[in-house]
Amino acid sequence: MNTTLGLMSAKTAERSHFLPYVEAANEAGFKRLILFAPEDVNLARRKITGYTYQKHKWVRTVQGFPDLIYDIGHYRTIRDYQQAEEIKSFSRLPFVGDWLGNKWVVYQGLKASPEIAEHLVETELLIRAADGISMLEQHKALMLKPVSGESGTGIKRISLRKDMLIIEEDGGVCRGIKVESAGRYLDQLAAKGYMMQPALDLRVNSRNPWDCRALIQKDGLGSWSFTGLVVHVGQTSRLTTHPEHGGQTLEGYPFLAKRFGEEEAKRLYEQIRDLSRRVAEQLELYYNRSFAELGVDLAIGEDRSLYILEVNHKPGKPFMRTERDLELYLKSIRVPFQYAAYLTHTQAAVIPAAPPWSRDTSGCSRAELIEQIIQDGMAFYRTPYRFGAVPWSIDAFDCSSFMQFIFARNGLLLPRTSRQQSLLGYDVARKNLQRGDLLFFSVHSRTHKKGLERIGHVGIYLGGGRFLHSCKAGGVVVTELSDPYWSRLYIKGRRVIEEDGCS
Repeated sequence: MNTTLGLMSAKTAERSHFLPYVEAANEAGFKRLILFAPEDVNLARRKITGYTYQKHKWVRTVQGFPDLIYDIGHYRTIRDYQQAEEIKSFSRLPFVGDWLGNKWVVYQGLKASPEIAEHLVETELLIRAADGISMLEQHKALMLKPVSGESGTGIKRISLRKDMLIIEEDGGVCRGIKVESAGRYLDQLAAKGYMMQPALDLRVNSRNPWDCRALIQKDGLGSWSFTGLVVHVGQTSRLTTHPEHGGQTLEGYPFLAKRFGEEEAKRLYEQIRDLSRRVAEQLELYYNRSFAELGVDLAIGEDRSLYILEVNHKPGKPFMRTERDLELYLKSIRVPFQYAAYLTHTQAAVIPAAPPWSRDTSGCSRAELIEQIIQDGMAFYRTPYRFGAVPWSIDAFDCSSFMQFIFARNGLLLPRTSRQQSLLGYDVARKNLQRGDLLFFSVHSRTHKKGLERIGHVGIYLGGGRFLHSCKAGGVVVTELSDPYWSRLYIKGRRVIEEDGCS
């Protein structure tokens, strides 16, 4: 096979860590593997300055684009992420698998399957402080998780104790604030993008948190295969089990057998394997994309119930490594290269995003249609902003592609730009705005223009003085219409949904 495989990572300094990948690429039949970081790619010249492994040493080299790229990078800075995203969106660079959206989008995708939904922990967005206080009063203790967090960072546990809000953070940090100050604290978190879940008590002997990581990967036949299962046990002072924070990785089945007995361990293992495969298939269906591998994090309750905690599209291979089972770690590296070889043979690497499926809304009332559109929009909360986003992409939206997307999913076709969309329907006075109306704004570069040319932004009205939109500051967010910035730029509202559909 006369093909070159690119291995994209956030860092390339510690190159000895990548030797197992070189061996896996050779075993899969690739002629050459080039290791590089996003900053090493010159899209204009179509060149990559990276490293190849030749005669037992890494050699710096400049090459043309590889035939296929396997992205294993965990990008911690905005700059690194944006560079990686730009490379990923470049049409001449096919990738082994696609990326997942943020945790909220993944949750919506899983929730769409009734069989999977029964394994999900109740999850809500923290948009306003009132949302958090209401859920806290109901459950007494909550886990707050960043919508776009990685490696367990930023997770907090909050609980009520008399007149105090107790805040626990990873590393044993614990502090209390008076209940009357809770609103300000929760609003600050809401501005950063957080989800809320009831706090589950999942500890070993009431001390150390633990969960399971199931790894499912596409194999050399292009099919999902269950690679294996490990258990992560966190430190006593931690809220999370992530190995980067001192957690311990143990073999999955022996841990389950010791805790639940052999017979129950076998049942749980098979259930986890089946559920992981269904998760992978459901997310491919929901995203209309192809993925190469997924790490499914699960918790097991005392009643033996399975809870899906998180799904990762870049499961860290070192975290599959235990003291006794090196083979599972090596297998987790080999399988994606076998899938990459399958893609090169079948030329199936590039799977373009297709327009979203449309629901049959012919029997819906106007109110039902509006609720469905808004619900679809909220499902992509905190999805990144990208000017000139690819039509029908769910990786990122600009303001008008977001409106076009959520309306199209419900059978209503809008034009592509905000100015074109502003020609639909009829004007509605600000005092008469209703849920589902489109709101149009100017932008600073257009405030000097007149008429239609002043329009540069669009969102959908939620009622209660709030609107949903995709903007540079935060991606898909909910904003108060009274916000000084947007209130100053507001132009008009348009009612585009009538009883018989979109006018």
